[in-house]
Amino acid sequence: MKNIWLFALAIALSPTGYAQSVKVSVVPVESVDDFKAWLGKPVDAARASSTASYPGRLLQLPVGRKTQLPIVVTGLPSPAPHALRFVANVEIFGTDGKPLGVSPRCCEAMIAKGSTERAVLLGSTVAVEPETGRPKGSYTVRVTVTDGTEKWTASEVLPYGDTSGPGSHEIPRLRMNVPPSQLEPGGAGDRRDCLSLPTPSEVIKCSEKKQ
Repeated sequence: MKNIWLFALAIALSPTGYAQSVKVSVVPVESVDDFKAWLGKPVDAARASSTASYPGRLLQLPVGRKTQLPIVVTGLPSPAPHALRFVANVEIFGTDGKPLGVSPRCCEAMIAKGSTERAVLLGSTVAVEPETGRPKGSYTVRVTVTDGTEKWTASEVLPYGDTSGPGSHEIPRLRMNVPPSQLEPGGAGDRRDCLSLPTPSEVIKCSEKKQ
């Protein structure tokens, strides 16, 4: 019986020591910086596990504007039994199920041995931008995250629509692998100064000028 118990214990703890279920989420947002601020630093595990409650989460993609797709991993072992490296692949499919874009190894995060973080936001991001004039439809974003040993997947259906024109069959623009420097203060994509403007319309105009 002793040998059987030790064998069962080894299964429970191997290969990476995940004592609970690891989960991957992809969250459509306009501002990664705002999402980071909401998650906190270090990442608040409770908020990371309920990203549907994030007030800036987009339920429908704005046509003609970029939507960022940050990736969150929750359910991490605490403390981490060893250094962990999470790497994500992102695929985007059209309404007809045909692939529109892929961004392999686009986003990653490192967890140090002994870390007590139970959730992490992967660095860098992927963006999607439906073309103006496209008929209504949806994209499906499929994310696969691996630590080199195990894999976890998540899918998110993102509706979009523009019925103001006759529509077209142009392939929507997908902006994959946004360089981290563009998301940092002072980078080309840094639009946080726009948030200080007094009205929503001024904020939107300022943000569009910096795209």
